[in-house]
Amino acid sequence: MTSALYYPAMKHLLFSLGLVVSLTAGVTASEQKGLIELSLQGETLQKRYVLRYPENVEQWNRRLVIGAHGGTGGERFDLSGKVIGTDETALDDVVGDYAVEKGFAYASVDRDGFGATPEGLALTYSFTKKMQARVREVFEQDATHTYLVGLSMGGGITRYAAEDAERIYDGVLLIAGGAGDLPTRLERQAELAVLWPDVDPKTHPDLEDGDVKIRAYAEAVGTPVAARALWPFIGAGASIENLKNSLEQYGLTGLSDEQLRSFDIDEHRSNKTFQDAIREVNTTGRILVPTIEVVGRYDDFVLREIQAYEKKVKQASELHRLYIVEGVWHISGDDDAIESFAYIAKRRRLGENTQRAMLKGASYLPTVQEALGHLDRWIVDKTAPPPSQEVLPGEALRR
Repeated sequence: MTSALYYPAMKHLLFSLGLVVSLTAGVTASEQKGLIELSLQGETLQKRYVLRYPENVEQWNRRLVIGAHGGTGGERFDLSGKVIGTDETALDDVVGDYAVEKGFAYASVDRDGFGATPEGLALTYSFTKKMQARVREVFEQDATHTYLVGLSMGGGITRYAAEDAERIYDGVLLIAGGAGDLPTRLERQAELAVLWPDVDPKTHPDLEDGDVKIRAYAEAVGTPVAARALWPFIGAGASIENLKNSLEQYGLTGLSDEQLRSFDIDEHRSNKTFQDAIREVNTTGRILVPTIEVVGRYDDFVLREIQAYEKKVKQASELHRLYIVEGVWHISGDDDAIESFAYIAKRRRLGENTQRAMLKGASYLPTVQEALGHLDRWIVDKTAPPPSQEVLPGEALRR
């Protein structure tokens, strides 16, 4: 049973309706994909999307999962730079295919230009409402629960949704999620700008793991020294000039290089413009729906911010779980998106060691997929998930 929505204003209608997609042996899904019109601040935008659901209505569990990809969307690349897709399918191998195999309907949109911003959140809300209506047409009944699953910047959007009084979603799952804590990010940016030149493998190739400079950088970045091969992806972009530009976005200007090198947000408490700008975009930790996070122990993108967020969320800790997977970077080693990151590393000449570490990295996908099941049971069956913990790749979460 499928049903098309017709938009007369769309000049390039690319819907594919009722296509049967084989996921695993004995499991098939119906798929709709193409362009969809979404509303944002009074403007109508066309975005690429995909919607998949069990072909047999009796197999649908009456839940809808919305996927929010990382970055701002657009094209994805393989290691050679060849375009291999666009971001509406970016989370298929992370959680999308798994969700449909387990009876969920799953939908994702390529935001293509919108990151973890109020606009990105609003666009995700608009898409969610369209997909709820589309699923209603397909199955002639509403989804009883809708979940949001976000990766990286999409995780930032998901974090904002978890704190939103509108409660658009019944529960959320963040994967290496951004927007954990802005002050932590800014202070870390200052630390790395100071420390990176002393550990950059291009200029200091012979530093031993036990060197005091390596240890200092590991503490600042928040990952173990064992993650050292991955550090250049973030570290190479760390500079006093970039920190200055970041602070100016929030109205903090006129700092000397010495003030930038020793930046401490507490020293600027009296700067109302700066503090108001930080407060306007920073998360509060006051989550309103069940929230599970999965992040890699080697994730020098967001780990320190996520740990800071965990401290903020203590007043609502009964609604929050954090699972840290040992040995995993920001992108899982078996996520097809890793090739795009390795291609960027190659283009930036970060070194073959960094590229190899990315491509041979450990996986957090088993934990992500297990977490989706725990989130669903938490909400539907009122069965609380395992406590926050660190796990090895592929290891089941411990009660």
